[in-house]
Amino acid sequence: MAMICLVSAKNSPGVTTTAVALAESWPRPVLLAECDPRYGDIVAGYQQGGGDVAKGLLGLAAIHQHTDIRQEVFRHVQPLSPTSPARFLAGVQVPAQAAAVSVLWEPLSRVLPTLIVKRRTVDVIVDCGPLHAPHAPLPLIQHADLVLLVTGDHLEQIRAAHDAVGTIAAQLAAARPYADPRWCLAGVVIPPGARRHNARADIEQALDIDVIAEVRHDLRVGAELLGRRNLPSGYSRSGYMRDIRELQTAIDRQLNRPAPPARTVATSRRLTVVPGEAAHAG
Repeated sequence: MAMICLVSAKNSPGVTTTAVALAESWPRPVLLAECDPRYGDIVAGYQQGGGDVAKGLLGLAAIHQHTDIRQEVFRHVQPLSPTSPARFLAGVQVPAQAAAVSVLWEPLSRVLPTLIVKRRTVDVIVDCGPLHAPHAPLPLIQHADLVLLVTGDHLEQIRAAHDAVGTIAAQLAAARPYADPRWCLAGVVIPPGARRHNARADIEQALDIDVIAEVRHDLRVGAELLGRRNLPSGYSRSGYMRDIRELQTAIDRQLNRPAPPARTVATSRRLTVVPGEAAHAG
């Protein structure tokens, strides 16, 4: 079992869409937890309004004060879609609800990584939204087995991601004082357009973390997947979904790497303009 948190440095460049696509193609039992404190897109978008928001975080928050939620989490999940074995924990629907559910971040950070259903371990994919949003689920990030920092390839996005690496590493270090905090942190690049502004290798060097995958820009699939609108036939065989499956394989590789024997001190590299940005400037 593993808990994988997806987070962005600023506005999410495809975090929710990537999380949904990963959950739908995940090869093992999986729960998608929508913990973006700004708003939830999945019920209104991917589920086309057919989900039950009361069975998600809002329902858990309502019973949190008088119930041990360790025994209640799976009673508040639902199918991600009628044809999917993936399960789904719905998030808030408006930002005003974020404060009420934020009391769940600490207990969920202990429950989700050890979730077992019918004697089977369950992997958990968490959509955390932007790192610096009010009421962000920092305890979940702190206790994740792997944090995926999702970024675009423009310089302003890379700069924000560079700053976020330090914040996330500090969160991870608090829970792992004797390990390299960046061992549990990796990058995913989602270019916002067909044109590439900076290469994956250059972004990896600027962020000083492993960038394990790039998910291509695909308006026909990626931008419409969340709303289930006009998905082309055979989309599961599209280049976008191939990228998602490659990302899933890369996640498994990261999770299965042998841990370093002792903590290493990571020094933050100076952020520089990487090749290709001059073409984007202005």
